[in-house]
Amino acid sequence: MAARGIATVDGGGRIDHVATLVPAAYPAHARILHRGGTQSVDLRWADIAARTGKQLDAETTYQELIDWNPLARPHQPPDPWIEPERGSLRPDECAAVAEVLARHTASPDVCWFCVWEGYGSAWTVLNRLSEHAHRVVLEHRNCLLFRGPVSAATAFRSEPWFQSPTLWWPQDRAWVVASELDIYSTYVAASPDAVRALIDHPVLEIVACTPEQDIDHGPYAGT
Repeated sequence: MAARGIATVDGGGRIDHVATLVPAAYPAHARILHRGGTQSVDLRWADIAARTGKQLDAETTYQELIDWNPLARPHQPPDPWIEPERGSLRPDECAAVAEVLARHTASPDVCWFCVWEGYGSAWTVLNRLSEHAHRVVLEHRNCLLFRGPVSAATAFRSEPWFQSPTLWWPQDRAWVVASELDIYSTYVAASPDAVRALIDHPVLEIVACTPEQDIDHGPYAGT
């Protein structure tokens, strides 16, 4: 089954730049930075950059911010740092994105959500849902397809487990959101007004980006 009305991405089998995750044809693009920090406090990437004296831009990796070599220390950042969420927004971040983007579509009550089917191996609730869900083959992932209002983006949870959708978009295709597996960022393609509203939301940390810029590769950058 084809995903309903979604524009294509420019992947060619690779996942290496923004347009391989969200369509290049949209007039504005943004990168949502999943919060990092230490064992004792959550920190925005800008705050970490200020502490470590590093530059933060649309292509900066978390490894660069904290001088982490994942080849030497897989999944174990140097003290005192911890990893951001990989492949998912946090619940409050996801709710903020949904809140903003619901105001930037003419179809807030009809949104399509793709969730990578592999998450079901660790989450029995998703396994049960998968019995009734359609399956879609995206360029990089096989996913389960769900429909609901934009606010349902936060519905994929079973405490303490939470997963933001792998890919989601409203019926009118006003925007697209992608949280690729294993990376520390979520990417958005939308209107300039929608991206500005996301940047202005106090819960979110966002940098504007362009379709041709490199994506975050999570702990696998440089491997």
